[in-house]
Amino acid sequence: MATSKILVLDPLTLMGKEFLGCSERLDGLVGEVDYRHTDDDPEHQLAEMAGRPGLVPPLEGPEDLEGFDAIVVTSDRCTARHDHLLAHLDTNPDTALVDATRIDCLRDRTTPSVGSPTAPSSRQLRVAHPAIVATSAVVEVLAHFGRFGGVLAVDDPASSCGQKAVETLAQQARQRIQGAPVEDLIDNQILAFTMLAVEDDELQEEAALVIPEVPLAVTRVLAGHFHGHLAQLGLSFSEPVDEGSVREALSLASIIEEASLPLSLDSVLDNDRVLVTPPRFSPDRRHLALTFMADGLRIGGALTAVDILETLI
Repeated sequence: MATSKILVLDPLTLMGKEFLGCSERLDGLVGEVDYRHTDDDPEHQLAEMAGRPGLVPPLEGPEDLEGFDAIVVTSDRCTARHDHLLAHLDTNPDTALVDATRIDCLRDRTTPSVGSPTAPSSRQLRVAHPAIVATSAVVEVLAHFGRFGGVLAVDDPASSCGQKAVETLAQQARQRIQGAPVEDLIDNQILAFTMLAVEDDELQEEAALVIPEVPLAVTRVLAGHFHGHLAQLGLSFSEPVDEGSVREALSLASIIEEASLPLSLDSVLDNDRVLVTPPRFSPDRRHLALTFMADGLRIGGALTAVDILETLI
């Protein structure tokens, strides 16, 4: 019987609700769940896990974080209350922590992870980006084809900027359709009906940390859709590869599922697997192209957070 006790920070965010929705897996792993929120509002909130209500008081101090086997952070932004978490980590460096949302104030304190069953090198881990999780799964099953490298082009939806960004995108779309000035911005930008190439140094660094054996050049775009992560992976091999062998290897990847074309982002919402287009090869069979689509609230989100939690408790 599971006896571990965890604290979920901000369970009412998009990621928090998704994490609590993994109740079947958590029931076999966690015995007790407690909650705190980091909103400026000092009032208690109400969360639900597997039909059971739970009060969510505000995080008032570092002492609120003591006595847990692990802390799971599902915040979609940093607030002054996160200072209590940072203070707790300063005095308790062995605290098991899973950052499911890759928030800025924890980036320098956490190591990216895809939930590998091998013992983690750190006790403070963050969920790797959905595209990195998918790429890691592909690299694992293609490792026997020899050395290879490539490029990874990532398209992130508005939801990657938090729950408020989804609402703001709808407002932007309405304002643009009406020909009105767009007053509501997402990270100081307009995303409705457009795409925005953005800085990718953090994602590049994450790829190098999670998949050090495969050199990848990474680019990132913020796209004007609500949900669903898309990434295009191009790999170059030192020797020609056999198409049938590659497709057979990809079928062995635990979270990868080959899908037929055409493939829509709508297909991946609430899906526990990464949908990938049939692989395309250059005429000399040295270059491979794949398109991934995934629900980033699950892959590289809540499900990956549970995988990581299993390695820590």
